[in-house]
Amino acid sequence: IVMSIVPSNNDVLFGRGNISATHEGNIQFRSIVESRKREYHEAPWKEKKEIVISIIRQIQSMDPPGRFLQRDPKSEGVDIKAVLGEGR
Repeated sequence: IVMSIVPSNNDVLFGRGNISATHEGNIQFRSIVESRKREYHEAPWKEKKEIVISIIRQIQSMDPPGRFLQRDPKSEGVDIKAVLGEGR
């Protein structure tokens, strides 16, 4: 999906640099991941996927729903594409 999207404070922006590093959604995401890191490392291999999915769902269940977004490299403007669609 490629369209002009204005990122919300709950969105996670993929990429490097200051914009991604300081975006509120990325800060929240890193905090959630950090809080689950020990659980993930101690979990059996089969449970690791469920932990990852639960983190994604936690972001997507925020108000407004968090999305995983990436700047479209083919666009000269500010177009952003949704990386993870609903139901994934």
